[in-house]
Amino acid sequence: MSGQVMNEIEDHVPALRRHAYRLTGTQDRANDLVQDTLLKAISKQDKFEEGTSLKAWLHRILFNTFISEVRRAKTRGHHVDWDDLGDVYGHGSNQMARLQLRDADRVLEELPEQERQAILLTTVDEMSYQDAAEFMNVEIGTVKSRVGRARRKLRGMVGQIEAREHVSRFVSEAS
Repeated sequence: MSGQVMNEIEDHVPALRRHAYRLTGTQDRANDLVQDTLLKAISKQDKFEEGTSLKAWLHRILFNTFISEVRRAKTRGHHVDWDDLGDVYGHGSNQMARLQLRDADRVLEELPEQERQAILLTTVDEMSYQDAAEFMNVEIGTVKSRVGRARRKLRGMVGQIEAREHVSRFVSEAS
C-alpha cells in the first residue's frame, strides 16, 4: 500500500464512523471499532489490491471486525442483546428528531437484510454502487436492483404510516 493510499484512508474515516455507529449503536463502541479497523488495515496493507476500491476494502474490514467481536462475545457466554447496543438516536437530540429516527429505523428494519444493507451503504455510507457491490461481493446490477426494490418498499411503507397517522388524527379530533 503506497503512502498516497495511506493518506486516502483518512478521507474514509467519517464514513467508517457512520457505518460503525450504525452497527454498534454507541459512539464509544463505534470509535473502538474504527480504531481496530484502521489497525487491521495498516497491518494487512499488503493484502490490498491496487486498482480496487479502498473504501469497500475498509468497510469490509470494519464489518468483519464487528462480526468477529459479536461472535467472540457469544462464545465467551456473553449474551449479545441487539436492543442494548446503545442509544442509536444520540444524546441531546430533541424529542421529535428521535421519534423520526426511530420511525425511520423501524421502517428500515422491515426490509429484507440484503435490501436494507444495499440502501444503507449507498445512502448513509455514501458508497457508489460499484463500492457497495465490492463490499457485498455481488454484481453492480444486483446492488442497483436491491436499492430500487428497497426504495419502492420504503415509499409504500411510509405511505401506509402516513395514512394511519392521518386516520388516527382524524379519529382523535372527532372524539
